[in-house]
Amino acid sequence: MSNLEESIVLITSASDNSRKADVIGTGFAFYREDNYTYLLTCAHVVEDVGGNENVLVNNILAKVLATGDIRGFDLAVLRVENINNIPVLQLISLSEAKNRNFRTAGHYLYGEEKKILLETVDGTLGKKRFARQNNQRVTVWNLSIKEGDRLRKGYSGAPVVDLETGHVLGIATNMEKDGAEGLAISVEALNKILPQISPAISYFYLEKFDVITVNKKGKEINRSSHKAKFFSEDLGNGIKLEMVYIPGGSFLMGSPENEKEREDNESPQHQVTLQPFYMSKYPITQDQYQAIMGNNPSHFKGGDRPVECITWYDTTDFCQKLSQKTGKTYRLPSESQWEYACRAGTTTPFYFGETITSELVNYDGNYTHGKAPKGKFRAETTDVGLILLVYMICTAMFGNGVLMTRIKTTKMPLRMAVLGRKMMKKNIIPYCGAVPGTTILIAAVLRFATTTLGATSSTTILVFVLCVLAGELDEVRS
Repeated sequence: MSNLEESIVLITSASDNSRKADVIGTGFAFYREDNYTYLLTCAHVVEDVGGNENVLVNNILAKVLATGDIRGFDLAVLRVENINNIPVLQLISLSEAKNRNFRTAGHYLYGEEKKILLETVDGTLGKKRFARQNNQRVTVWNLSIKEGDRLRKGYSGAPVVDLETGHVLGIATNMEKDGAEGLAISVEALNKILPQISPAISYFYLEKFDVITVNKKGKEINRSSHKAKFFSEDLGNGIKLEMVYIPGGSFLMGSPENEKEREDNESPQHQVTLQPFYMSKYPITQDQYQAIMGNNPSHFKGGDRPVECITWYDTTDFCQKLSQKTGKTYRLPSESQWEYACRAGTTTPFYFGETITSELVNYDGNYTHGKAPKGKFRAETTDVGLILLVYMICTAMFGNGVLMTRIKTTKMPLRMAVLGRKMMKKNIIPYCGAVPGTTILIAAVLRFATTTLGATSSTTILVFVLCVLAGELDEVRS
């Protein structure tokens, strides 16, 4: 939020028409690539300053890439060269935003001298409406301005910044009642007026989710609601990949010596501090894998089921091809990133408590943990989002400088599903070629800290999770 004013640009006219001299508008930077900065403003601002050929951004001639209909999607996308000193604001799409607090900043003319000033105002989002264009619709919100502040004529194109997330959720388009109220169109209009937008441009969403806690017998004793920020990658043909923001912080990695069924390789416990990063909301699905790799090696077929029967080399190829497609740096999470996301601030063996049940995790419920009752054995994978996962793959750097692979058997607070392919003992990795549908996944190997070292090109990894470091994402966007 500290860089809001620095991200604002002044839009004026390059026309020699004297009537355009006092026409101004506001815009802001939302993306940068090479030496070009991309900006948003209103379509009516472009028209007011004299059209596509007459748009000046901070006195530099801009190229208008796309404009919506003034009576529909009142938004315009500009591109300017050599203004790399302007900070980039991130975009977020909110399905429900009523009563959320916002901040915006815009230009206006002051006094008889018509001085151009920049001022910040606060307010609250009101009623949700819809703007329509070409049989499509986009959310529009009423803006209620804080008493003592008001919108002004030059504010058109100003970013409406959600105070909770610090991201831009809309663009101010109109003012009413002498600036005490106004309208803002959602950033989702961007993809409507410029569908061929660069895949490196992502906007964020905010989603509610529930976290449960169970007792030693596996019965739910508490349920609480939380919010997570995420962005979505378009993989083509309607296939999306959702990446969830994991806040940075510190945690105690490993397990205490008195934890039930722990292994020696879970010691010693040690403090680890991580920077923020993004991790995929679910395991990579078969549809997502097919969209990037062009094939689906899975035995348990289903587009929304996790991809399985893949090797570590397959996962790294997937990450490389995804990185090339999106312009972001995707890779497997480190072991510490994985455990940190799994624990989600908890210290119990499982993020929801002391034990698990087959209602929470897809494993052979005949093998129990603690005082939990026996459960079911599904003998197949399920769609992601229905139930939790068992296996994933991550990378870890060892003291000899060799990048190894560690199979992480754990659970995380993002709903996932998995099943193996072979009867197995604790900490034995399933291999490709085994009889499908006969794996016993034992509760003891599902704990946070359990790790099995070693994966080769012949190892079948049942599911895997991607992450992209927040710093790398910001680097793409700034």
